[in-house]
Amino acid sequence: MPNNAIMLWMPDTCGCVIHLAYDDTLPDSQRVFTYVTEAQAQAIHAARLAAKTPNTNPNPQPPAVICSAHASIGAAPKLLTTVQNENQRKNKVFSLAQAQISALQFVDGDNVGNAKKLAMYQWSFDTNRVLEVSFSGVAITTAQKTSLQSLCDNQIGKNLTKVS
Repeated sequence: MPNNAIMLWMPDTCGCVIHLAYDDTLPDSQRVFTYVTEAQAQAIHAARLAAKTPNTNPNPQPPAVICSAHASIGAAPKLLTTVQNENQRKNKVFSLAQAQISALQFVDGDNVGNAKKLAMYQWSFDTNRVLEVSFSGVAITTAQKTSLQSLCDNQIGKNLTKVS
């Protein structure tokens, strides 16, 4: 039964709220999330309520939101792809930084220390959606910054990330 459930995704990289449909009869590892419009999400949700599907939230689906940074894209699957790419880029840069900078590397079982390391990673998107990253509370050399910028350019794409 494809696309019989709805999930809301509110990425931490922007203010969008996106409805994603998926088949909840599949194991988590096999689920494929598909962009759907707010109207489609409401229809899927209504069908779940009518069928008295267990674990269905009785509240109506929240409205979809397209933030100002993505308003020009419109409500289409391209919105999902764009937002996913930005979110993955932010996460990839942190992963690359961890591989290059030992002070940022996570330690198994050290949740407090790891949370502090994640807090050292400062990021934002400029008006052109270039990811700007910096690190607070950790000494990073110019050579490390240059190396990280080079990795970002080679693995993510030129002019998509700025390391400072």
